[in-house]
Amino acid sequence: MHLSGQLTDWSINDLLQIMQVTNKTGSLDIEGDRRGRIHFREGSVTGAELTGAKGSYLGSDRGSVADILYVLSMLDSGSFSVGAADGPDTPGWGVEDVMADVEALRSLEGEVIDAGLFEATGVRFIQQIAEPITLAPDDWSVLVSLVQPFTFNHLESAIGRGGAVRVFHTLHRLGVAEAIVGDEDESEWLDRLADDISPEAGEPTWLEHVPEEEVEVTELIETPAPAPEPAVATTNVVELESTDVRGVSAPASTTLTDGVYDEIRRLRSKVSEQ
Repeated sequence: MHLSGQLTDWSINDLLQIMQVTNKTGSLDIEGDRRGRIHFREGSVTGAELTGAKGSYLGSDRGSVADILYVLSMLDSGSFSVGAADGPDTPGWGVEDVMADVEALRSLEGEVIDAGLFEATGVRFIQQIAEPITLAPDDWSVLVSLVQPFTFNHLESAIGRGGAVRVFHTLHRLGVAEAIVGDEDESEWLDRLADDISPEAGEPTWLEHVPEEEVEVTELIETPAPAPEPAVATTNVVELESTDVRGVSAPASTTLTDGVYDEIRRLRSKVSEQ
């Protein structure tokens, strides 16, 4: 059977019903703003493909096939044609079952639109919740997909060192964070925190950045001459020593005490006054 035409005359749902009723084995090509292909084996859907501006997407399970049909069903113009089967030669899913998944997605989209989230300029999590919540594994996977891998330094630059420590500790306490092990074991972030304030590390990243021209100070140190001895003429000697002050460091430690912070603030203030 050769079948081709325009999407203005036949909807995606109509075409799927025809393929099922005729017990057709073949591939249905869709050409429009998006290009797609739906594979059938004896009237059952075995797979689908979608090509758009961002590349191609292959659907090999029922959920991903429903996602592709959901997108293709939005097309109201374009062409279609049925050709020889070039998709998976495996048992598929009934058209009614797949289209039920598509309708479920449409219903979810309606709720998102009604909530004002669909066209919002941005979406963020609320700051507080009224009561404890329990997340199902599927819901948790959704949250994980939104969060890209991050480091302690990245979080510190956004909310400060204390805030980053609290966040990392909370994630650890909840048991929902794991370290990405590469050249360096990210789980050793407390040791790196100590290294940040070691003398070899230079200026710690958690101190407020001050442009170099404002920090560089030339200090004149006068060294008094030894006390004069009887009957021997002596001359005071003044040694000029140039010192570049480029930050404050403290001995490495995995514990940051208030005393360390106070000393850093005092020395930083002293440098700024000179």
